[in-house]
Amino acid sequence: MSVVAEVIVRPLTLDDVDQAVQIQVAAFADLAVRVHEPPTVVTEALLERSRLRHRHFITHDARGSWAATVDGKLIGCGLALRREGLWGLSLLVVDPAAQSAGAGRKLLNATLDYADGCQRGVILASTDARAIRAYATSGFALFPQVAASGKPTLDATPASVSRVRDGNAADRALADVIDRGVRGAGRGADHEVISASGGDMYVVDDADGRGYAYLRGGEVYLLAATDDDTATALLWRCFMRGGELGLETHVDHMTGEQQWAIAACFAARLAVRPDGPVFWRGATPPRAYVPSGAFL
Repeated sequence: MSVVAEVIVRPLTLDDVDQAVQIQVAAFADLAVRVHEPPTVVTEALLERSRLRHRHFITHDARGSWAATVDGKLIGCGLALRREGLWGLSLLVVDPAAQSAGAGRKLLNATLDYADGCQRGVILASTDARAIRAYATSGFALFPQVAASGKPTLDATPASVSRVRDGNAADRALADVIDRGVRGAGRGADHEVISASGGDMYVVDDADGRGYAYLRGGEVYLLAATDDDTATALLWRCFMRGGELGLETHVDHMTGEQQWAIAACFAARLAVRPDGPVFWRGATPPRAYVPSGAFL
């Protein structure tokens, strides 16, 4: 009779980072095959961003950073953050060769322990059916989402885009104020790693509203605002920059609450398609908001 090795969950360490990133790449490549989507092109820049992300969480959220091992070998990891009463799951991956053996559930439970005392919780899911079931049966409400991509057509750019200016490190305190009103928590040190990962910041701060967005290449990395009009202006500024760079633009994580964003994507002639769901606990999806997959 064969003996099944036990999955051990322990704190993730800086020594695990390189291997954890390789597991992340393998897990998402496997998912792409299973859901019949094109795989992400793995570049050294992408790998370095992933390493930076893991190191950031181990440093700032040690109690939310976990490794799963079998016989001492790393087979998966989970990263979760806490920011001012908001808990979020940033990443949960298991080596494809070791999936469906309980490691994912053990990692999820470990990261959820880090949520004790938080009023709100959020998980952005992939389209993996097993992950969706795990999150939906862990006390979170499911909200369907769509994503958009393509080279934007700018004929419908609103005049309000003139409200948007370039942001910088001095605007991070303003961004935290906006985030507290929108999602219930500021980002703090997360701004540093988002900028270090190549995020360009845009800001609105006037009598009609406040908001900010990060654009990384053609990806709208995150956006938060006090109202729909300000959010729309920021999103169109991202479309304009994507057009200037000649890059395909991507806007992910739009629920039914983001009708302003969905309307803008259609106006810019982007292709809208189903996306993985978002899960919230203690709240519903914020309205003038597009979350970051890594920093929610």
